[in-house]
Amino acid sequence: MFKWLSVSGRDIVGAEGGPWDRWFGRCALALTGMAIVSSAFHFWPFEDKQVWRMLCLPNLGAFLWIAALSLYGLSGRGRRRISTLLPHVSILAYVAVNVMSIAFAAGPGRAVSFTIKLALMLIGGYLLFCSAMSGVRPMRTIYGLIIAAAVICVSYSLLGKYGVHGSESGFFGNSYKYGTYVGTLVPLCAAYLFMSSRDWQRLLGGVLVVEALISSSSLGCVAAIAAGMVVSAIVVPRWWVRFYIMGCLLAGIGVLVLLGSSGASLSLQEDMALAEKDGTNLRQRYIEWQAEMNLLEERSFTGTGAGCVNDYRSNFYYRLPKLNTLKAFDQNGWIATSAETGVFGLVCFCWIVVYHLRLAYAQLTTASEVAPAAAQRFATANFVGFSALFVANLFSSVHYNGVVIVFALVLALISRTCALFGRQP
Repeated sequence: MFKWLSVSGRDIVGAEGGPWDRWFGRCALALTGMAIVSSAFHFWPFEDKQVWRMLCLPNLGAFLWIAALSLYGLSGRGRRRISTLLPHVSILAYVAVNVMSIAFAAGPGRAVSFTIKLALMLIGGYLLFCSAMSGVRPMRTIYGLIIAAAVICVSYSLLGKYGVHGSESGFFGNSYKYGTYVGTLVPLCAAYLFMSSRDWQRLLGGVLVVEALISSSSLGCVAAIAAGMVVSAIVVPRWWVRFYIMGCLLAGIGVLVLLGSSGASLSLQEDMALAEKDGTNLRQRYIEWQAEMNLLEERSFTGTGAGCVNDYRSNFYYRLPKLNTLKAFDQNGWIATSAETGVFGLVCFCWIVVYHLRLAYAQLTTASEVAPAAAQRFATANFVGFSALFVANLFSSVHYNGVVIVFALVLALISRTCALFGRQP
């Protein structure tokens, strides 16, 4: 059980230390804001530049913070502080397995690049986010930044759907990446807004859910948002807010059905179908998943190497029809993780999920009994967001480039909420 404490809005770092500590926290919050808001733009405007894909603003922020922490850690006080911000051992173990898997890749280039970006966000980004979450007030600021990123992403996608620009998936340019990003962040943001005492914030949460569903062009996005809303309706304490949440979910799905004649909605209907347009072959996603399972059966311990599933998958179709495998499709994150890093990678990934899910659930159940309003609000949003992320990973990979920031952010939110309200994870 958690012992929830009443925490003031004052920055905890500033309360413990002097000007250096306050400057440290403010710099972390500024870089966190840059990373979260810029994540809504994915790799825009230089999506075709490999250098930009490595040093885009979220990755650059994580890299700069690692450098800052290295200097800060030269002092004994800095080392003690950093030790409280490090990610759970399950995250470190998963990154280590990815590093070791490079030895089994067909070529080191893609595996090294993928692993660097993964480590930058799961370690550097995680440290950055935790450094910024030094009190209740900074936490509220970060939730506000997440809401801003979600609104930007959904709004731009809607503009694309109605012909203002050419991409339905907004800045992501891929409905599956967009669905993973929005499918996780929108339920988290909506739950945070639903827990507000202000009617306009609850209204904003409902509008965001409806618009996100309307903008969806992938089964994974709809499934993740729907799962998040159902969980929200279960855990939010006020009965009338529960009806409001389900009303927003049904309204969004209803509008999707009514827009059946539009091209965007048609692509969603195709994505939800079990068979391809020929009516005979299974949807590409299921064929690809089976190929990855065939791959895992033969390379159970080595995998393909981090980020290298495409280098081997085509060898494992066997009698399956090979349908346009160059076209983007929604990988199942659980299967893709095991195919790339073997059973050890899958075990470590599941360790991350189980540990943080238990932590989020413990926060939620304790907060519902005796907790300040801020603790209840944070715990509810975190649990809903993690539930949506769990479902989103069935239809995409939450640990892949460009969307891994969402994974790291949700893990950091759970960890720091726990630390701020009375118990270190």
